[in-house]
Amino acid sequence: MSKTLCNKAVSARFQLHGCYVHYEADEFIEESSKYELLHKICDEKKAVVFGFEEVRDAAFAAVESGVTDGDGYCKENYELMQVIAQCEGDLGPCDCGKCVSIAVQIAQEECGNSLSGQIYLENCFLSYAYYPDGIPDNLYRGRSGGRNNTGKLLAIVLGGAAALFIGYVLLLSLKKIGKKEDI
Repeated sequence: MSKTLCNKAVSARFQLHGCYVHYEADEFIEESSKYELLHKICDEKKAVVFGFEEVRDAAFAAVESGVTDGDGYCKENYELMQVIAQCEGDLGPCDCGKCVSIAVQIAQEECGNSLSGQIYLENCFLSYAYYPDGIPDNLYRGRSGGRNNTGKLLAIVLGGAAALFIGYVLLLSLKKIGKKEDI
């Protein structure tokens, strides 16, 4: 089917917040390690905070255990660290846990004290970020967080007040037109 739809396509992956897509054209499927490192990004900014490694490692441990219980997806906020891990759908819980564990090991060894990083293996990915000022409430557009609700409420109240005012003006106009017709 991929040959008819995408004649000259090559293998592709992309990661959006909360969504992971992996596509391979039939002719490109080859046997490779489930845990092969495909790509990594380590932030150039390094943590200079005492205890960073302990917080990072505790957050990694939480996501490692959570991903096996979370159907291959886990997002953990631990103190000032946010970690997200996801495995491909056909990876069982044990293999998923092993894949994420390898990604964690790569992050620890190769990213070191980077404030953020992304590790992409053949069948899973790991993303982490350290927020020194606290984890933001609303990291993704489109999700309603506490800050957006205030704006929505204000817009509804102002819209309702404007509708009442326009209705009042229309009623006054109709009343004046009715008095002119009586004369």
